[in-house]
Amino acid sequence: MKKLITIILLLALIVPAAALAVTGDSPFFGRWIAQKHGSTANCSAILFYLSISKYTPCSFFKLWIQEGGDFMSPSIEKQEMYDGHWEIVDDHLRIPTSEISYIDVYYDKESDTLYTTEWPVLTFVKIP
Repeated sequence: MKKLITIILLLALIVPAAALAVTGDSPFFGRWIAQKHGSTANCSAILFYLSISKYTPCSFFKLWIQEGGDFMSPSIEKQEMYDGHWEIVDDHLRIPTSEISYIDVYYDKESDTLYTTEWPVLTFVKIP
C-alpha cells in the first residue's frame, strides 16, 4: 500500500512537469500574417492573420482586400474570423479555421517563419 501511494505521488509530480516541458516557450507563439499568392479572383489581395497564445484560444482571420473601391480607396470586401484551440500534431500545430476545417502550420527556425504545405500554401511572418 505504501508503494502504491508513493507511485501515485510521484506521478502527480511528474505529469504536470512533463506538461510544462511540452508547451514551454514555443516559437509558434505570437502574431503572424501571410498573403495568398496566385489568383485572387475579384480581390486585390487575401490576407491571413494568425494569433497563437499559450493560454488562450488561437485567432484566425481571413481578409479579402479590394483596392479601388468607392472613391478609389481600399476596402475590406469580405472577412472570416474564427477562434479555436490549437493542438500539437507530431512536429507541427493544427490551427482550426472554422468548425470543420483546419490548417497545419510548421515552424522554420532558419527564417523564423511559419508555413503550410497544403492548399493554400502560405508563409507567415511574425508581426513585431
